[in-house]
Order: sequence, then C-alpha cells, then structure tokens
Amino acid sequence: MAVIGDTCKRCKREPTTLASRNDTFCENCFIRFIRGKQRKQMQHEKFKVKFSDKEERVRVLFAMNNDHQSYVLFDILVSMLAEQLTQGPKAMRGFDLVVCVINDGMPIDISKIIEHYTTVEINRLGVEFVNVNCDSYVQKGNIERLKLNQQTMQTYVVPDTRDKQLTCEQLLEQIVDKSTREDLIHIIYEDIWLQAAQEKKCTVLIKSDSMTQMAVDILSDTIRGRGSEIPLKTQDMLIGDVEVIHPLRDILNSEVKMYSKALSLNNLSSVLQQNKSISDVSTKNKTVGELVNEYFASLEVEYPETVSTVVKIGAKLGNSSDSLQVQLCKICKVPIYHNPKQWIEQITVPGSVPPQTEEEFANFQRYLDSINSIENQVDTDNDSNKPEEINMCYGCMVTLRVSNVSELQWPCRPTDKQILSEYVLDDDN
Repeated sequence: MAVIGDTCKRCKREPTTLASRNDTFCENCFIRFIRGKQRKQMQHEKFKVKFSDKEERVRVLFAMNNDHQSYVLFDILVSMLAEQLTQGPKAMRGFDLVVCVINDGMPIDISKIIEHYTTVEINRLGVEFVNVNCDSYVQKGNIERLKLNQQTMQTYVVPDTRDKQLTCEQLLEQIVDKSTREDLIHIIYEDIWLQAAQEKKCTVLIKSDSMTQMAVDILSDTIRGRGSEIPLKTQDMLIGDVEVIHPLRDILNSEVKMYSKALSLNNLSSVLQQNKSISDVSTKNKTVGELVNEYFASLEVEYPETVSTVVKIGAKLGNSSDSLQVQLCKICKVPIYHNPKQWIEQITVPGSVPPQTEEEFANFQRYLDSINSIENQVDTDNDSNKPEEINMCYGCMVTLRVSNVSELQWPCRPTDKQILSEYVLDDDN
C-alpha cells in the first residue's frame, strides 16, 4: 500500500504529499487527476476548442456560490479555457463563460477573484461576471399570498393588498424554522440561476455540486419529502431551454478542499475563513442540510464508496412517465407528477371509527365546526375575489406545515409578457 512520501506512481518523479481513495499523489498529479474528472463531464464537442470564427460558441452560465466547490470549479474552468488557447496559433476558446454571482447580503468579492487571476487573464479568456441582487428577483414579479389549509391540506392564492416591495430578507423573515429557511433560499437561488441563464442567452448551466454535496441533497430531500426533486439535482438534464450539468459529480468534498489548498485558493473568500464550522454549532440549532453534511464529512474520508453508492442510486431514479398532465408547484416550480392530497389519502386510512358516546358525538361536531370555520375564513379575506385553489407539491406542503406557516407571501415568476415589456421601446425612446 502506497504511503505519503513515496515516489508518485503517476509522474515517477515527485514525492507524494496527498492521499485520497486509498491512493497517494504529488500535488501536480492530484491537480491533473481532479481536472480530469471535470473534463470527463465536459467532453462534449460543444465545449471543445474552436479553430474558426464560423464555429458557434456555446454560452455557459456558471452558478457560483461562496464555497470551496465553486472556487475550485471556477479555477478548473479557467484552466480549461487557458489550455484551449494553447492548442495552436488559430486556437480559440470553446465556450463563453458567464459567472453568475448572487448578492444575498454576504456577496462574493468579485474583485478578489479578478485580482487572483489578473484582469489581463480574465479579459483574455473572455470571462464575464454577472451580479444578481436577491431583492430585484423578489420584486420582479407580483407578490402573492399563499394559504395552506392545515386540516384539508388544500392550498389557495388570495389577492394581496399589502406592500409589494418586499426584500428577500423580509420574505424569509416569515419563516422561523432554520431548515425551512434553508429550503426556501435554495428554491430562490435555483430560480435566479435559471432566469439569469435565459436572460444572458446561455444554453448551459453549470452547477458546482460535488459528489458529497449530491449525496447530502439526496438524503436531505428525502427527509424533507422532496424525493421527486432528486433526479433534478443528480442528473444532467434539460430544464426548458437550459441544459444543467454537474462537472464535479465524481469528486468528493475532501478532494475539493485538498485541491483548494494545493493551489492556495482559500484566500479568494474571506467569508469562508470567518464563518464557524458546522461542528461548532449546537446540534439543536443545525438545519437538516447541516446535519447530513456533517454526517458525510465524517464518512467520506474512510468510506468514500458509501458516498458514491448514494449518488449512483439517486441518479437511477427517474421522473414519472406521465408527463402530459404535469403541473408546476407554486413555490418551488418543480413538476407535480401526482396530486399530493390524493396520495396522502390513498396511503392513510380514509375512514374513522364512528362516535358512540355523547361525548364523542360532541367532539366530532366540534371538529366539523372547526373545519367549516377554517374554510369560511379563507373567503373572508376578500369577499369580491374568491380564492383560487393552486398546485403545491408535497415537499412544500410539509415545509409550511412543519413550520406552522399557514400563510406565505411569495413572488410569482414573471410572465412572458412582463419579461418582454422590459425590452419594448416606447415612442419616447
């Protein structure tokens, strides 16, 4: 068995300094090993080097977070573009890279990234940065009031006469539960990235999720009742006109951090160094994602095959074949393949033991009165406009019910007409 300090088996020159998956590497060979994993996921012809202006370059949007995975993948993509320009005197980059950064109160310092790679190199590689404000996303569409009937599990949208200029922070302040807030933040980010890809005319969206992060998402979604979303997060697929890919799907989080340390990428993020580690937070204050992340962090070093197995099983899951009547959830925008209310009724006992004593009859009547009062309360919000029943997936129903949130202000996605109106010139222009 190879040990640290032995001569590297790959280059036969340098001593090994890193160990991963029961193997040892020197720093240069480890960097090539990780980059090779990414190249395998992006070996399609559309990403390869171009030698003529007539060859159309695909536009790629990179969804960048403030974490090790994003910084490492960005470095790998930059190295890929730089390598393409060395393929000959007529070599041109194979794709246009647009980096989408979300300003959520703790924004990524783009100037640090440019300083690390130099302005000259960023311009030479044609890398474009786009900064999206969370508040502008929230305020782009109309704010709707979504109501969940806790008894009947029916969901409604009712007219909202309150302030429409909500900030993202105010939107999340409606939720006290940390796991629910984490869930909603993820929903907002996913929608922002898809909209940014469409607005920037990008046909490919690159996510920085590693193999470990995918395993975390699989278990977290299962716990939250969002199992139907697992294929969306583990498979490369087309969402609308945008193809979503995961170039780090074969790389562990521990390997991401080793790559980051080998190339001194940690100095790109002051936030990463200031934040407390997950282990410093009390267990009762951890979110579902943090608990699962901590579990895999302790598991992947000695048993990396376990992480790989979870991801492989998750990737085998498929969506329902009944795609003709698919509707989208009002909150998370994912397809609803089965009516969650009907599904709950099918897996539970539909009836009950009839009341027999006078006390049971009285309790049963109070129960019926409470249901009728809740249904009538929905109508009292606006007598002129009857609430419209909407579609909500099982995961969002569970999210709101567990958090004791019966009413939620939520931005609806702008219609095509609203989007086009931003680009229509009037007579004054």
